[in-house]
Amino acid sequence: MSRSTLVLLTAGALSVVAACSKASPDAAAATAERPQARSAPASSGNACDRKLLTADDVAGILSAPITGMKSIPGDPQSCEFTTASYGSITVMLRPGLGRTTVSTWKSGRMPTSAAPLAGVGDDAAWVSDLSEVIAEKNDLLCDIQVTASVGDLAGSTAVERQKIGEVCNKIFAAAQ
Repeated sequence: MSRSTLVLLTAGALSVVAACSKASPDAAAATAERPQARSAPASSGNACDRKLLTADDVAGILSAPITGMKSIPGDPQSCEFTTASYGSITVMLRPGLGRTTVSTWKSGRMPTSAAPLAGVGDDAAWVSDLSEVIAEKNDLLCDIQVTASVGDLAGSTAVERQKIGEVCNKIFAAAQ
């Protein structure tokens, strides 16, 4: 399956997750067991517009320097950091969808596999095939995906995963 096909399937699957108002019994049980410290922040807008992130925060994930930042048309909760080459970093925030989305990925109900990722938010997963971290804290979804060609990544997969996780943690701290 090509990367672009996986991205389209992932986008479609996230739309389905967002559209569902009734959680599965497994997700409901997991949510019931987790302490409910606070609800997701009510702020609107994407991480870039809200100044939760700057180009410096995502520097070092890609080998090319970040040259721009833009909102994604039709998705007011997402923005993209771009480079002069092909590489980019897309940051999506979805209040109220964190627990269900991470649970869905970790349960294997998505088109590609995800592995648990410790130390990021309340719960997180790493999707190797998509170079993507999907994390949640207080039900705020932080989904960061790196699009890059071979050689565009600044480090190993482990370094990439760690750096992206740190970006989600920065967002969670700033969104409190």
